[in-house]
Amino acid sequence: MIIAVGTKNPSKVDGIRLAFSKYFPDVELVPVDSSAVAKAQPKGLEEMAAGATARAKHALSKAGGDYGVGVEAGIFTIGDVYFDNQVAAIVDKSGKASLGHSSGFMLPRDAMEKLFRDGRELERWAEEVSGIMEVGDKGGLIQHLTKGKMTRTELTEQCVVTALIPWLHRDVYGF
Repeated sequence: MIIAVGTKNPSKVDGIRLAFSKYFPDVELVPVDSSAVAKAQPKGLEEMAAGATARAKHALSKAGGDYGVGVEAGIFTIGDVYFDNQVAAIVDKSGKASLGHSSGFMLPRDAMEKLFRDGRELERWAEEVSGIMEVGDKGGLIQHLTKGKMTRTELTEQCVVTALIPWLHRDVYGF
């Protein structure tokens, strides 16, 4: 099975590989740069889903394969509480698409409001907090905040596994 992956981020690529490998014995991933097709800092689950879907479609159109997968990290709110989350989209050649998301974790409100006022990305704040440049390509902010107990790869794996559910149960989802 060939999976066109809309990212070259090592943490995301590894998470996608882990998720697909749980269900399919022979998986080949083809990473594709998709940075031009999505917003730099998505806000809200709708923007994250749209970005993940755009990345998945772009990857499939560029690399071919059985499925295209996109993963978009971003920030959403519930009331005045900010959360970090990842959304995955899986598309096939017919245009069918599924979505899934990872565990969300709370972010500090004051820091996020300042981030938005200044027009900055969460990645820059995460680098400041963690002291790790390009932290999103490594263990991610989650690895720093959980003191090494969870990684961005694991969050990516979660969102891709949940996005795979309709493909694993096509009869239930009408796929």
